[in-house]
Amino acid sequence: MKILAIDTAAWKCSVALWEDGHELAFQEQDSERDQAALLPQFVKDVMGQHTIDHLIVNVGPGSFTGIRVGLAFAKGFAMGLNLPLKGIDSFTATYVSLDSPSDILILIEARRQDVFGQRFLNGISGSPQSLTREALTEILSAQNPPLVAGSGVHFLEGLSYREVHSRWHGAQSLAHTFFKDPTLAAEPLPFYIREPDVTYSRESCASSL
Repeated sequence: MKILAIDTAAWKCSVALWEDGHELAFQEQDSERDQAALLPQFVKDVMGQHTIDHLIVNVGPGSFTGIRVGLAFAKGFAMGLNLPLKGIDSFTATYVSLDSPSDILILIEARRQDVFGQRFLNGISGSPQSLTREALTEILSAQNPPLVAGSGVHFLEGLSYREVHSRWHGAQSLAHTFFKDPTLAAEPLPFYIREPDVTYSRESCASSL
């Protein structure tokens, strides 16, 4: 089973090709604005002459623009090659890539005065939410605080915490998660925790019609 995974939900462009639990190719680059331009070439380079069985895309949370770029490309690519397409969220991919610890708080970069977080306790996931510095201080000051992991851990600078790291990240963690448990993948729908940074008034929308 060959899996092509795409991750542009964070501020990077990441593509991985796996077969039966082993990585065949991987390409990743930090990028805030060029994901749409980089992604087609990354996919071409990583795929080579391989035939793909499954296409997986990161549905978020993360960068609003990045999520849309990945989903739009994945849907068009899957349709063109008649591939089954599924989505996996950032929290689940990070959690599974860490071999599912008993109590961990996954933090995803939000690029604001908060961070996206979801806690997993004994295999049960809590509600994903936007966490402020104050909320995180309270969580980590508890008698038995969770481990922490993810792209948003830097938000904890100055606090006391125990971080764990995964061997896999970006598109690698998506492919790894799907290989370990395909049932964790779902319909490729965008996963937003808050509204996009840019909104349009009804007046401006009406004037453009």
